[in-house]
Parts: sequence; C-alpha cells; structure tokens
Amino acid sequence: MTDRGIKDANRMTSLFGVASSDGLTPIAAEITDATKRLRVDSLPRGAYDTFAQDASTEAATTIEYEHHEIHSGSHYFVQGYVDIPALGDVLDFTWQMPNTEKWTHWVWQIDSEKAITWYIYENVVATNPLANAITPLNSNRNSTNTSGTTMKYEVQADLAAANADTDVTSPAVLLASGSIGDNKTAGAANRQHELVMDQGKLYCLRAVATAAGYLNFDMNWYEHTDKN
Repeated sequence: MTDRGIKDANRMTSLFGVASSDGLTPIAAEITDATKRLRVDSLPRGAYDTFAQDASTEAATTIEYEHHEIHSGSHYFVQGYVDIPALGDVLDFTWQMPNTEKWTHWVWQIDSEKAITWYIYENVVATNPLANAITPLNSNRNSTNTSGTTMKYEVQADLAAANADTDVTSPAVLLASGSIGDNKTAGAANRQHELVMDQGKLYCLRAVATAAGYLNFDMNWYEHTDKN
C-alpha cells in the first residue's frame, strides 16, 4: 500500500471497523482517486464497496431516503385544485390502502382561497363509492410502476350527503383536523412528517367550505416494504 493509501486507511478507521472481543479493530482500506472506490479487505463480503464523493472537496455525498424512492420509481403524487362552488359544500377524497405490507408513507399540503374546515379520517366505510377516480402519477417519469392505492373524490352538496356516501362514524378514527383561510391571503395546512398509512384501511380526506372558492391540494408519498 502507498504512503497515501496508509494515511487514507488510518483516516477511515473511525468510520469502518470489524467487531472483535476488544471492541472495534481497524481494517485495511485503500482509496483509489480515479474510481472513488473503497477497498475493504476485512469485511465479510470482501471485494469493493463504492461510495459517493464530491470531486472538489472529497466530502461524502448522500440524498434523503424519500429522494431515493423517487429514483427507484416508488414515489407518487397527486396535485391539482377543486372549485368548491357554494357555502356548506363538502369536498371528499377517499383513499384505499392495499392490504399488503408495502406501506404508504404520506405527506400533504392544502391551500384554500376561502375558509374551510378540514378532517382526516382512518378506517371509514364507503357506503356509496365516490364518483371520480384519480390516477396517482409516478414522480420518476421514466418509471412504469403504478401506485397500489386507489383514490376517488367528489364535491357533495352538504355534510349530510357526504356522510351518506362515506361513513366517518365509529369504528372510523379522526386523525387530524383544522380550520384555514378567510383572511386577506389564502390559508394553508400541511403535514411535513410522513404518516405511515394502515394497510387495508380506507381513509377520508374532507374539506367543508364556509364560502365558495378554490382549494389546491398537493399529496406526495412512497410505497415501501420494511426490510426488518
């Protein structure tokens, strides 16, 4: 090993090691600048493990896990707007989760021109399926993967009509609610930390209007099976 290789190996011992009776034992490592590959002779798999490195600073580079799911073709989105025509109208989305261990990890945002009250229910019952289907789009436009979930929506004339089609009473659970809008600027609500949806359950995302206006929605999620 070259002098530089020895220095690099010493520098990497704080990051790489093998378990032993006396704790963490340094391992032999060699970095080749041309390929940015790390040779680790003591790991069980041997061979070469690669890592991403910035060419200018030699800093390790990473991406967020959600970004990785976009690259892998397992990330989806639904984005658009709905015209809620009158006071008391109800916009309902229903969202069916597949009964598999490939779970949906969801974040969302809504913006409203006028005041609305919003609700998110879990484990609702679709007495009458909603009229309009929505096709989620893959965030990687090169991927042919499709979402395992099923989403529908409808604008109802009032809360009684909405409840007749989608039963949000027990055993349904109200997960979140709020009120936004009715100011000089549009109101907004969102969830930045992902919600892992319960497999096999039907969800209802509901907005009740206090005045006619437009509502923008932006839903993003990835579908992932736990490794352990």
